[in-house]
Amino acid sequence: MDTIRYTLAVAGKELQVMFKDRGALAVLFLLPLLLASLLGTMFQSFGVMGDGEATAVSLDIFLINEDDGPYAAQIVTALETIDALNIERLDSVTEADERIADAQALAAVIIPAGFSQRVDAYEPVQLQVIVDPAQEIAASIVSGILRQVAGEVEVVGEISYGIRAVLAESGALASAPPEMQRAIEAQTLGVIMTQLQEMRQNPVITVRSEELAGAVATEPVNPFGYVVPNFAVMFSFFLVGVISATLLREKEEGSFRRLLAAPLPPAAIIAGKMLAYMLIVVLQVGVLFGVAGAAFDMPLGQSPSGLLLLTLALALAASALGMLLAAVVKTSGQADSLGTIIAFVLAGLGGAIVAFPAGSFMDKVTLFTPHGHALRGFYGLLNDGLGVVDVLPQVGAVAGFAAVFFLAAMWRFKFE
Repeated sequence: MDTIRYTLAVAGKELQVMFKDRGALAVLFLLPLLLASLLGTMFQSFGVMGDGEATAVSLDIFLINEDDGPYAAQIVTALETIDALNIERLDSVTEADERIADAQALAAVIIPAGFSQRVDAYEPVQLQVIVDPAQEIAASIVSGILRQVAGEVEVVGEISYGIRAVLAESGALASAPPEMQRAIEAQTLGVIMTQLQEMRQNPVITVRSEELAGAVATEPVNPFGYVVPNFAVMFSFFLVGVISATLLREKEEGSFRRLLAAPLPPAAIIAGKMLAYMLIVVLQVGVLFGVAGAAFDMPLGQSPSGLLLLTLALALAASALGMLLAAVVKTSGQADSLGTIIAFVLAGLGGAIVAFPAGSFMDKVTLFTPHGHALRGFYGLLNDGLGVVDVLPQVGAVAGFAAVFFLAAMWRFKFE
């Protein structure tokens, strides 16, 4: 009982010191949350991954309509019915140019004066698109949408011009009043467009796609279900440098010697320090997952116990590696620098920075890091609905790394 009490006392002291270091807290909590939010939101915005409506592309554009004819009105109506476009109407091209320069929109669509008249006369006419050069991909999407919409209007213009040309050449309506000529042209256009629409809805040749027999359709995944675990695992190991530097700094300042002189078993000192940093990792993962679940609808899976077990194994591995680093380096400065390097290297090799194709050589390399096993476990729990039994191999693998790190640390660690 005394050992447990001493362990908790050491852990409490370590937590108090840690929570006074605002810089370290920002790196461990705010930075991964910020990066995960930005990256996950970017994936959602461009529909890379997602869950239905949350992944719909939303592009902000300006619209300046300088023409009051029917063809311009058709283009405006068509653009405003496209959910992917968030349209704001402006009165001048100058205002649109200035606001795009201030990055207030991706592009501006300009319908020039006389547009409908020129389409009606079957004369060449141009729609203008002002784009933000820093957003080339999104601007090209806007241009492509506009070409599609303009193409539909062009078809109507071509048919109208063709009707007038045929009627004029035949002379059938030469003696008819202008009002009757326009009425017959409009009626003929309506019949043709109705028939064309019917042909589009019921084409002679159709292409039918079917799902593979026995295949189960899957819902699109939420990108945060992959981005957040990556940053959670990566930044958990940023504690490696903090643990080792703190421990060595205590040795350098003599406070560690005073702890040994106190009626504290050495095992309680080590256990208390590791317990404190394990709690920080658990809190770190809990904050990231909790915020992502509440703010971005990240799935949290069906197994809280599985998440807890995997998080505890991850926390143990990070803490044990921190102790190992403290046992092999000589100064707190070295520990701090090497800890950061180790965190980045392991994150890269473990697939927390860049995802490697399944079955590739680098994908197999990830299995030689605790990161690779932890990420596989988190992905399965959050995105695939796996249970605690399903992720026991990953929990065991991460705990195995922790055991190796801890045994090596205790073999090399010097209490003097």
